[in-house]
Amino acid sequence: MSINNDFYKLDQRSNGVWYIRWYDPTSNIAGSQRISTRTTDRREAERFRAQYIAGIKSVAPQTSPTINWILERYREERAVKTRSLYTIDNHMKSLRPFFGDLLPEHISNHLIAEYAQSRTVSAGTILRALGVLKAALHYAEGNRWIPIQPQFIMPVKAPPPKDIWLTREDVALLIKRAKSHHISLFIKLAVSTAARSGALLELTWDRVDFEKRLIDLGQGHGNKRRSVVPMNDQVYEALLEAQDLRQSDFVIEYMGKPVQSIKRAFARLCQDCGIKASPHALRHTAATWMVMAGVPLSEVSRVLGDSEKTVENVYGKHAPDYLRRAVSALNFNPMPMP
Repeated sequence: MSINNDFYKLDQRSNGVWYIRWYDPTSNIAGSQRISTRTTDRREAERFRAQYIAGIKSVAPQTSPTINWILERYREERAVKTRSLYTIDNHMKSLRPFFGDLLPEHISNHLIAEYAQSRTVSAGTILRALGVLKAALHYAEGNRWIPIQPQFIMPVKAPPPKDIWLTREDVALLIKRAKSHHISLFIKLAVSTAARSGALLELTWDRVDFEKRLIDLGQGHGNKRRSVVPMNDQVYEALLEAQDLRQSDFVIEYMGKPVQSIKRAFARLCQDCGIKASPHALRHTAATWMVMAGVPLSEVSRVLGDSEKTVENVYGKHAPDYLRRAVSALNFNPMPMP
C-alpha cells in the first residue's frame, strides 16, 4: 500500500469540512474509508493529512519500550541498511541478555561497568557492542520512542591502533603464492591504491578509466570516504590482464561472480606464507610506504580519503624527517657568541 498524498485524498463535504478519504483493498470494510480533519480551512486540512500520514509511517512504540524492543526496531529499520548487519547482530547477542528486559532509564554508568566486567572479550569488542547500544538509543530518541537518550561513559579505554604493515618482500611473497587470480589482483590493487577491502570488492569496470589511468573507487559508506586514484604502471598492466579474463562487471570476481569477502582466502594465504596480517593491513602498508618515501602528508590523505590530521597521527612517525626540525631546536649546547 502506498502511503502518500495521492493515496490519501482530501475531500470537502457539503458542510465545508475537509475529510481524508482512501481505499484499502486489504481492509474488511467495504468501500472507501475516511476520517475528518475537523476543519473547513484547506491549509489546515493539508497539515492534518501530512501529520496523519507521518503517524502511519512511524511504528508506534510500546508505552514503556524495553531495550529489547528498541534494539529490534533499530535493527529492522536502520541496521539492515548498513554494511555491518552481521557484526551488529553478533553484538546484539551479548546486549540482549544483559539489558533486554530493562528500560532506557535503567541505564547508568554503574550498570555499563557491570556489563563490561561480565564480558571475557577484548576492550575493543566491548566498546563496539556498547556503540551499537548507544546508536539504538539515539535512534529511539530521534523517533520519539523515548524522551531522551540516556548518556553513559564507556567503561574501558580504546586499545591503541595496531601498527601492522608489510614489507615489499612480504607483499611479493603473497602475490607469488596466491592460488587464485582474484586474490593476487586484490593484493596488487590494495597496495597500489590504499583502498579499503569493501571499495575494491565493489569496484566495477565502468569506473576503471584506462585512457586517463584513473580508478574511481565510488561513493563511500557512512563517514568512510573514497578517492579517485591514478594507476601506477604495475596496476595498469594487472588490470589490462584482468580485463581480458573478465566474466562479469566486477573487477574482483571469482568464477564470474562478485566476491563478497576476501578475509578467509587472505587468511589462508597469510598462514601459508607465515605472515600475520589482514586485508586491511594492506591499506596500512600502502600508507606507510608513501609516508616513508617522503610523500607529503596532504597527498597521502587524499589517496586514503582521510583527513591530514588523521594521517599525521597514525602514520607521521614513519616519515623520514618526522619532527627532525622541531628537535633540532632543542640542542642543549650553548649558541656561539657573535
